[in-house]
Amino acid sequence: MSPPALPSFPKVATAVAVTLTLVAVTAFGTAPLREVELPPVQTIVERVAIAPSLQSAEAVVPAPLQHYARSERIRRGETLVSLLDRLGATDVDFQKFVAADRRARKLMQLQAGRTVNALIDEAGRVQSLQYRYAHLDSESDEPTQPTGRVTIRRADLGFGASDEPISLSSDRSRWRSPKFVPRCSRRSTRRASPRRSLPTSPTSSTARSTSIVTCAAATSCAWSYETIRESDSLDPPTIGRILALEFTINGARHEAVWFDREGSEHGEYFTFDGRSLRKAFLHHPVEFSRISSGFSNARMHPILKYTREHKGVDFAAPIGTKVRSSGDGVVEFVGQQRGYGNIVEIRHRNGISTLYAHLNGFASGLSKGAKVAQGAVIGYVGTTGWSTGPHLHYEFKVAGEQVDPLSVVLPPAAPLDAAERVHFMARTAGLRTRLAQTDGVVRLARFE
Repeated sequence: MSPPALPSFPKVATAVAVTLTLVAVTAFGTAPLREVELPPVQTIVERVAIAPSLQSAEAVVPAPLQHYARSERIRRGETLVSLLDRLGATDVDFQKFVAADRRARKLMQLQAGRTVNALIDEAGRVQSLQYRYAHLDSESDEPTQPTGRVTIRRADLGFGASDEPISLSSDRSRWRSPKFVPRCSRRSTRRASPRRSLPTSPTSSTARSTSIVTCAAATSCAWSYETIRESDSLDPPTIGRILALEFTINGARHEAVWFDREGSEHGEYFTFDGRSLRKAFLHHPVEFSRISSGFSNARMHPILKYTREHKGVDFAAPIGTKVRSSGDGVVEFVGQQRGYGNIVEIRHRNGISTLYAHLNGFASGLSKGAKVAQGAVIGYVGTTGWSTGPHLHYEFKVAGEQVDPLSVVLPPAAPLDAAERVHFMARTAGLRTRLAQTDGVVRLARFE
């Protein structure tokens, strides 16, 4: 019988390795773990340099909003809300400021046809807005002409409003090359002389102080005029002063030409031969409803109830009616004087002076020594002093003595001196030639 077979060497080696591994794992599982001592805690502070980042800066400081310039023509019946809507502005704070501020409220006087200039940002907020509320006029009714344009600007703490002067540009080139409206027959007078083309009402001191009449009753007429516009505005120009005028009434030819006298703040109308058409004094320094009391040496005083002199003329008019200087002069007195109430006294040339009494108030800026032009507003009708109703008491004095202003022979306006006449002829020669060149048009117009 053969002996049993012995196991091979590889199998023996494998069995021994497994046995040793099990012994090692058993020993590790039963042996206790040793606690390792940790190092002490230390705090270290270091400076770290951070490079500027464009993206982080934009995240902190927002980019500025873009601004857009807008201009809109005011429509008939326009309101502030509708105007702002067309400007692209949704700014409630701006509307509240306009309603609360005295200057800004002038924006509420929206005149159709005028232009509003504004700066609006992307958020619809008004940054600035500018509006002209006054009329353009080459002559001012007041001693100090109002600025006439309100500007509203946004600031850090809200809004601010200010009145700023109007920069005017006047086209008077027609002195050299005037444009004339063709002469017209009686049938075509209204069509050739519309109300907006030729001033027909005495709205300026010049019209009130001259004997010029309009073409309304003329059989033929021709004129030249200047235009006025706001320099930095999109508004169309307006008709200003008539520079030259010629018309025929009942076969008689009349003419007038404007001339700025040397050393004078105001010009005058003359005939083409240099004769002044200006009245030296106004008979009526106020627009009145009736003469309530005339000049008299014996009148029953309505308050004192006894007969005494009345050395002036009383013009009844509503309180606040403008009172104008009847002639060029220098203010001699402004203030109160017993029964006269508020008065203004003006000294004129040739020993003449005028007095205006019972005024409700004085024109802005009027003071003793101030120069006033004929037709300038000096005060307003009132009932101050010894007065039973609103009226103007007007006195005309010659060498200190009162005379009847309605019957006195008024002196003529100052004539042109030799130097002024030479300058006048040079300035008006071209206009007279152009007027003569329209004679052919007259014949054609009369056949209409």
